[in-house]
Amino acid sequence: MKNYYRNIKIFILFVPLLFFLNLFSEKVKGIYISQYVFSSKRFYALLPALIENNFNTVVIDMKYDNGEVRVKMDSLFFKVGSYVKLNSLKERIDTLKKLGIKPVARIVCFKDNILGKYDNHKYAVKYADGSIFYDISNAIWVSPYSEFVQDYIIDVAKNCAINGFSEIQFDYIRFPTDGIKGTLLFPDKNEFSGFEIIIEFLKKAYTSLKKYGVDVSCDVYGYTVWFDSLKLANQYLDGMALYVDAIYPMVYPSHFSDSLFKKMDKEQRIYQIIYQSGLKSKKRIDKFKTKTILYLQDFTWKSSLMGKDYVNNQIKAAFDSDVDGFILWHPSSLYSYFSLDKKINFSNIYDE
Repeated sequence: MKNYYRNIKIFILFVPLLFFLNLFSEKVKGIYISQYVFSSKRFYALLPALIENNFNTVVIDMKYDNGEVRVKMDSLFFKVGSYVKLNSLKERIDTLKKLGIKPVARIVCFKDNILGKYDNHKYAVKYADGSIFYDISNAIWVSPYSEFVQDYIIDVAKNCAINGFSEIQFDYIRFPTDGIKGTLLFPDKNEFSGFEIIIEFLKKAYTSLKKYGVDVSCDVYGYTVWFDSLKLANQYLDGMALYVDAIYPMVYPSHFSDSLFKKMDKEQRIYQIIYQSGLKSKKRIDKFKTKTILYLQDFTWKSSLMGKDYVNNQIKAAFDSDVDGFILWHPSSLYSYFSLDKKINFSNIYDE
């Protein structure tokens, strides 16, 4: 069955092959930019730092964690009421492209307060007694099984492509994992397992979006590359890799157990978390011609456990594992890397 799916993927990619070879010829060096920063003057203030430091990619919120959507959708989905206009969207995307920086649209999938409340919570995940499930952050989740939910997310992605984004990146492409106090019910649940429905959604999205000439990618928990699968989240790396051009494991050291490599000093421990994550991901998904791009930590949570130069240390580990790139993450897009006295010189190390 895997070979059958793999052949489909290769066929879908064959027609625009030259385009994708050119697009992915360089290693990814990027940052995440929140929707608020992207729509403000701070976006333009970040551009000189990106150019000066040889960064070539930015990941931008287009469907945010609470459900806000920053591109107009087709009329069937516009009525959900999630659209919030982002001024000068095309101008900002065009600016990035002119500077040789790839714009990537981040789309949060199944965590969605706005869609979850729509039509009397029709698509919201619920408990057996009919009450609405809220996770630990007080967020509502919507059912991955629902055709309406799937088509809604894909329509957001399609309109991101139409507006000029070069890549669609699906985040929260999983089941809820925290704050669960009973058995959860998923509207429109069918014969597919949780693992299977996530893969089926990616298959549907991948096939739908390729006609717009964009790359398709997804984020996964860092632990997803360390285990065969993550049962509660329903993330299976090998299956998901069949229907994306790249997978972004979120390997923030603060999110791993403190017991992992606990006998090592801080610097060695952080290096090994990133290095081993990169190796494990590549070993599993390179055979599908799927890229591994690591999300790295440039925020301070648990930084006292990481060593003083933890950002450079992570980047070096990513280089050494020979992954296809990295994205720095800070929730407010305040990057310490740009102000470091000494930085990894990836113009020599990382460009090919």
